[in-house]
Amino acid sequence: MWSITTNKLYKAVLLLGSVCMLLSSPVLHAQNIAQKISIAHCQGACPGYSSSLSAMRANVVVHNLYAAGLNGDTGLADWVAYQLTKEAIGVASLLPRFWQPDGLVRLSGIGELAEAEALGFSLAEISSSGNPYGGFNEPLGNVKERARLAPMTSFAKTPYWRELNNLSNMVSMPTPLRRGPWLQLEQTLNQIVSEENSLGVISGPLFLINQPLSTTINSANLNPAAYFKVIVADSGIAAFVFSQDVSQADRFCEHQADLEQIELMSSLDLFPEGNPVLSAQLLSELGCS
Repeated sequence: MWSITTNKLYKAVLLLGSVCMLLSSPVLHAQNIAQKISIAHCQGACPGYSSSLSAMRANVVVHNLYAAGLNGDTGLADWVAYQLTKEAIGVASLLPRFWQPDGLVRLSGIGELAEAEALGFSLAEISSSGNPYGGFNEPLGNVKERARLAPMTSFAKTPYWRELNNLSNMVSMPTPLRRGPWLQLEQTLNQIVSEENSLGVISGPLFLINQPLSTTINSANLNPAAYFKVIVADSGIAAFVFSQDVSQADRFCEHQADLEQIELMSSLDLFPEGNPVLSAQLLSELGCS
């Protein structure tokens, strides 16, 4: 069975090959005070929020293949972190793509159903099917504008690939970006990992604050203005930001960014336990030197 390796230096390690969990805001707050928990997907400590209010409202879901920080207002991912290894990469073209609510944060009442409808999901999509948590089949929605932050091809050889169909791994993304530089970067990372060591990735959406705080949250203003992806290697990091209007013909190397810029736009501290530096070696391996 495929398993995830962990760093021996972690002060506390969750063996994610056998444990999935939801860490709620009060739990995370208590852990910050009394105990440090390291998660392999996050290179140790997972990203934190610069706003204490956002931190208290957010949840973190930890699955076998990825961890995600879920926004307390939308329930969608602010960030997704995962580890790339050559043993996990495979062909995903024949794997079923069925979007499904995350079993760790399953819809439990009328209020949650109303919120899901406000996010643009129809009752037909939310209604139960063969999935015990009421997953919906991808052909039922505008799936051309949805993408997986942790990509299917990077984990096709694992027995846990179905997790990648969770809504906690979903983001709204224009097709030219999804099929263009975003996909190019994913394929390049898979190629690097197939030849060398594992890599860490943290990815997520970026929003522009251009609406009054009283504006109702709905699908119309949940479309990200941009998307970030930070790659972590032993030698350091490489960071990229892609605006929602990029051309499919763009090269991902044209969209390099500073970590500080991403953290400012996302209001996240992506590496609470350290201050990683830009890696010229990693950029060279990516073909961006």
